[in-house]
Amino acid sequence: MVRPYGHGTAGYEVSYAVLIRPELDGTALPELPGTLILGEVFTLAAEGEARPGAPFWMVAGDGDGEVRYTPGAVGVRVGPEHRDGVLPHWMMWPETEAWPGPDPVPRLLLPREADTGTAGFRLDGDRVTGTVRLWADPRAGWPRPRRYTATVTGTRTPAGPTPAGVTASPPVPAAPAVAPRVTAEDRMELRSRAQSLVLERRYAEARPLLARAAASYAASASRPGAWPGRVVSDLTSLAFMTPYQALCALELGDYDGLLDCLLAAVDVRRTLTAVSSASGYGPRYEEEVRAGARILPGFVDAWRSRLAQDTARIDAVDASRPFHAALTLYLFEQGAHEDALVASEAGRARAFADLLSACGSRWPSRAGASAAPRLTRAALRSVLARHGRTVVEYAVHGDLLLIWVARPDGTLRTLGPLPATGLGELTARWSALAPDVVDDDSVRALDEVLRGLGALLWDPVPRSWLPSDPDETVTVVPHGDLLRVPFPALRTADGRFLVERHPVALLPALGVLPALHERRASRPPPSSRLLALVDPAPLPDPPDGGVPFAPLTWTRRRFPAIASLYPRAEVRTGEEAAVTALGGHRPPPSVVHFGTHAVTLDDDALDSFVALAATGGHDGRLRARDVLDLRVPGDVVVLSACRTGAGRVGADGVIGLSRSFLAAGPTTLVLTLCEVEEAAGFEISHGLHRLLAAGGCSPALALCRVQRELAAEVYRPHEWSPFLLYGLG
Repeated sequence: MVRPYGHGTAGYEVSYAVLIRPELDGTALPELPGTLILGEVFTLAAEGEARPGAPFWMVAGDGDGEVRYTPGAVGVRVGPEHRDGVLPHWMMWPETEAWPGPDPVPRLLLPREADTGTAGFRLDGDRVTGTVRLWADPRAGWPRPRRYTATVTGTRTPAGPTPAGVTASPPVPAAPAVAPRVTAEDRMELRSRAQSLVLERRYAEARPLLARAAASYAASASRPGAWPGRVVSDLTSLAFMTPYQALCALELGDYDGLLDCLLAAVDVRRTLTAVSSASGYGPRYEEEVRAGARILPGFVDAWRSRLAQDTARIDAVDASRPFHAALTLYLFEQGAHEDALVASEAGRARAFADLLSACGSRWPSRAGASAAPRLTRAALRSVLARHGRTVVEYAVHGDLLLIWVARPDGTLRTLGPLPATGLGELTARWSALAPDVVDDDSVRALDEVLRGLGALLWDPVPRSWLPSDPDETVTVVPHGDLLRVPFPALRTADGRFLVERHPVALLPALGVLPALHERRASRPPPSSRLLALVDPAPLPDPPDGGVPFAPLTWTRRRFPAIASLYPRAEVRTGEEAAVTALGGHRPPPSVVHFGTHAVTLDDDALDSFVALAATGGHDGRLRARDVLDLRVPGDVVVLSACRTGAGRVGADGVIGLSRSFLAAGPTTLVLTLCEVEEAAGFEISHGLHRLLAAGGCSPALALCRVQRELAAEVYRPHEWSPFLLYGLG
């Protein structure tokens, strides 16, 4: 006998969830997450029948029933009796695709693309479980599996007061004002109609309908005394409408509206997770709710890829910071730490990754031509394995600090959320103290700052999580103002400097690693050749009529001691130390050294410049924006000048000389965070080149050993700590 699911006493309410996972030759594809559809809660109007208006009816018999969909129809026919119901459109897209983006859109639309399938259900008390297998006929050329499995789970609960033991629901996001009241039946039809319009690319028509439906679901979910099952159902419908709303905003060019949609999507999921856990619904589909959150950063990627200018992409990454922060914290709090790391990476240095993908050439005029691939969980594991080094990545959100420690073998450990109170103040104090250390009191004050930073940032990380070899490089990925922190000089709990425990290489994001590794792998083995531009003359005028730059005569006289370390060295000084000296080198040098002055402009970061010789055709200012159009020779570039690693800090990292030089050809930079003394800078440069010219020592380890030597002598931290290694190392 075939009977509708939910057969029972009138007045019972039924909710159900459907999780669709694609299969390929009968094998589920784990990297293609399912899309959860939680059906509308509906009430059994009478014995043995469901009230019309539910999204669809499930019919189960003693054996497998046939499920047959009519392509192009809205209804669904289920079981031998082929009873009609109402089925909302379903969309599914693989995580490995950068959806939304150019056609073909990787989506599964039911029932329009589905053909036939089988179903089997089992009713056990108030629980139902079942499996539906579908065979689809995707449009020609769409790279998708043809076989899908839907797993169905459901419960029925008596309508009425909240069951005993269920805690009060957390507050639901407030519903925006909506004109006439929309009934449950109307909003389902409204949602179905709006989603159909989206799939027909009629975004302007769909958007107001989606807004009305969303307002109705939010109002229903926030109704006082609402049954938890109803609240869960309403919030789930609301959560899975947000991709449609985001797509409309994206296609209509409303990027502020897009970010509002994405923030709302995170808020709804956070509330949904709390409500479902409190009411006992959570374990059945919390993972699927999180899976739906994973695709949200793809909308920002799509927006950014449509922008032609680098500066516009930087602004887009900056504007998305609140969304990525909210998503990262939500996933981290849910214990989805790998997903949280991917979400955090999605919000940092993405325009920089695009720039690196362009290989240092002039920015393409066609939007989207150089968008870096989106990082997924699988891609992140591959990046870490290829990098082959331990990574310590930070995220700072308000007064909370998150830390991920990733080993090359795929082991990922996390710390947090940890208190980050005082972190910003300590960073600002170091920036103020380091350039002006003049007496023992200021030395002690600087040491206190370094101990405080070490206690917050490094001491929480267990030593067992880090390499045991003190010469093995650790890659540190700071976040926000932590990009201003001199990590090698941090004082750890045992009183030692971090550089005494590990060489440190800094990166703005893991997402820049693929381009850097590809660049290094494509080059011939490094030759021991040096190109140095030292003490240019005449020097350019300083900005805003400031104090003229002083000649670096002392460095020029002593630089032959560095040049003599290399079998081949070309040192350009005076008028020859001009921008033209960077071109025409065959074979190219392995190391390029700039011994000059630099100016960092936080307000106009891309006008920051390295001072070279002023000539008739060039004013001597090698600006950050101009470096992007150059092919800077050398795999390692040493920018031995004041504040070459400083600049405006945003979601895309440090905007300034460091970003431009790394994009223009090298894979490793040696930079300074603040003003440096000429004598101390020369000592560090001499020791660094001594080890690089000898070979057998990575740039990160070379800088580390020099700083260890200086720390063990009479040199104080302010003299050597400003030097950092940025890039692969």
